[in-house]
Amino acid sequence: MARQLSRSLLLTAFLVCAIVSSAQSTASPKPAPAASNAAISSTLGQPAVPLNGPWKFHIGDNPRWADPGFDDSAWQNYTLDPEHPAQTAAQTLQSNQLTGWQQHGHPGYTGYAWYRIRLQAPPDAPALALLMPQYVDDAFEVYIDGKKIGSFGKLDGWRIVYPGQAKLFRLPAGAPGSGESTCLAIRIWSQREKALPSEHNLDGGLRGVPLLGPPELLEAFQKSEQEQTYETLWTGWLLTALFGGVGIISLFLFCFSRSQREYLWAGISLTGIALLVAFEVIVPAMEIPVLFVDIAQSITSLVGYFALPLAAVYLLGVSKPIWRRANFLLLGFNLARSLASLCLHLGLLPPTAATDRANSISLLAAVLTYAMLLLAIAVDGVRTIGRKAWLPLTPGLLCACGLVAAVVHPVPIQAVGIYYYFYVSVPLAVLVIFLMRFAEQQRQNVRLVDDMRQAQEVQQVMLPEAHMHFPGFSIESEYRPAREVGGDFFQIIPHRSDGSFLIVAGDVTGKGLKAGMLVALLVGAIRTAARLNLDPLAVLGELNQRLLGRSDAQATCLAMRIGAEGKATLANAGHLPPYLNGEPLAMDGALPLGMVEAAEFSLMHFRLKNGDKLVLMSDGVAEATDARGNLYGFERVQQLLSTATTAAGIAAEAQRFGQEDDISVITVTCTGILESASA
Repeated sequence: MARQLSRSLLLTAFLVCAIVSSAQSTASPKPAPAASNAAISSTLGQPAVPLNGPWKFHIGDNPRWADPGFDDSAWQNYTLDPEHPAQTAAQTLQSNQLTGWQQHGHPGYTGYAWYRIRLQAPPDAPALALLMPQYVDDAFEVYIDGKKIGSFGKLDGWRIVYPGQAKLFRLPAGAPGSGESTCLAIRIWSQREKALPSEHNLDGGLRGVPLLGPPELLEAFQKSEQEQTYETLWTGWLLTALFGGVGIISLFLFCFSRSQREYLWAGISLTGIALLVAFEVIVPAMEIPVLFVDIAQSITSLVGYFALPLAAVYLLGVSKPIWRRANFLLLGFNLARSLASLCLHLGLLPPTAATDRANSISLLAAVLTYAMLLLAIAVDGVRTIGRKAWLPLTPGLLCACGLVAAVVHPVPIQAVGIYYYFYVSVPLAVLVIFLMRFAEQQRQNVRLVDDMRQAQEVQQVMLPEAHMHFPGFSIESEYRPAREVGGDFFQIIPHRSDGSFLIVAGDVTGKGLKAGMLVALLVGAIRTAARLNLDPLAVLGELNQRLLGRSDAQATCLAMRIGAEGKATLANAGHLPPYLNGEPLAMDGALPLGMVEAAEFSLMHFRLKNGDKLVLMSDGVAEATDARGNLYGFERVQQLLSTATTAAGIAAEAQRFGQEDDISVITVTCTGILESASA
């Protein structure tokens, strides 16, 4: 029922608007007396003549009103600037906006209306042009003796209106003719929202004085007026540059710090507000339909002011979901306001006092609610992080003060109002905050680099010597981490009593400092376990117990004990099996360490002979990747083992191909001492 009722109300409003619009567009003047050429005329003879009037004026629309023979004697006499009836061209160019037809006896009227005036030139008059003022509500067409010589906007069919600009139109040759009067007629259409009471009945039609004179002179006047317009908008250019520049810097910082969402939302907010202001300073120089400008401004406003509270939430570390929900509700409310404004522009809502009042109340409610939301986030931030929150919350509070000031004391963007200083302070405050955060981040990076360097030194200390010799065996090892601190580990521990030795090698999950800390834990556990028992299964069992219950702490690992006579016992927990003389040992699979408490590891026994070569390596060799994304692979590993003779050579080849993970290689070569030991 509620939905059907709202549709009925909307349809009724649309029909009422259509009837009123039709009545206005078809309005015609009272029957005029027989055609008479008696008319108010303007005599030309000066370099540039202000056409202040008196004009003949009538509301409504009729194509016959462009005809020079039409009798307009019954029309209203209309002087554009009655307070300054005799003014020069220079005074005209320096004048501000005049009151429109709503202050000339037609309050609340919008739609079509016509202005007519008769011109007469001296015998030696040169070619002439017409400079239409910047302030015209809203689109118009210019006729000379019934022929259209130009227009600004589109009046028929789908009416298109552009933001006001001073437009120059050249008059046809011979118009005005010497000794003959020429009829200048201007057809103007004013948008329906100009009838809102908040417009103070100032709008409608010509709100500036047209100039008639030589084309070259008027072109200079037009250029001068455009330059003055740009100069008055310097405040808007400054706001655009500040908000846009800091917004781009914020987005740039987010590209390098994806986890810091405050950079993202601050960049979106500042860039959106910069685009919003840019439309105010760019549009006067371009013919962009007002409807498109309004839609673009609505979108940029919604996006910009929606992102600012989110930036504050992330900047202050406030985790309560209520602020995000409130922000979305406010976005929906503002979206409804924008749609209502669009309906008013399209004529789907009547420009009544009730509509005007609802628009004013909703605007004030939106601004105050927005300011309260920012204030609530600020208070929550102070409670969360204490005194440190006062600096980050500064931009939001400045923006809220600027919004309130703009509503309480609205002024055009080219006039420096109190809200302007609040707005200028917002990007500057954001820039200061981000520079301070960047400096702090740099200090943290320096400390982190120092910590990583120390961790790297500690990890190097934990590694065994690169070349070791035991009776009957020669061992070489090579370790090349992908980062400063790696996740591969290995230990070579001899048993002095029987000449055997234990090799433990593995790879923990992850990389970086966290992986390095886990490696330190495992190396300590290996050395502790080896003091009690060199049995490979016992060592893996002890390491598994150390990792159980630790979040994201798993590792592949193998433990191998080799006796002086060459007898080897190998236990594996998900690590790559060793290569014996270039061929991988066939082993059953097993779970990595730290997965389950009662883990079962694969176990095998074999004997090394004189001249045998055993190679243990981490998966960083096979997983090396070149620039095209091709893996090194196990086939290349076997080919490499047939040519490379040292652990350093194997590691160097994988690194040259394209290192992606930590690389560790251990080679065990049986020497002639093995035979004497066997005997």
